[in-house]
Amino acid sequence: MIVRGVVDRIEGDRIIILLSDEGHAVEWPLIFLPDARESDLISFDVKVELPASEVRKINPKSLLERLAWRP
Repeated sequence: MIVRGVVDRIEGDRIIILLSDEGHAVEWPLIFLPDARESDLISFDVKVELPASEVRKINPKSLLERLAWRP
């Protein structure tokens, strides 16, 4: 599912993204979108990568390594 929003504002190291006219918003770390500016249109590809039943089988260290973000 593609979720779209607009950058409402940048507060320190966070980006506030409005997802709809109803006021749904998310805070996103600026480090993940360092070039973002107010009024930019943003899209996210949201999907279940691994169901919870499978996540429970992964040891914590492996899970953290899988989640680690590297620029």
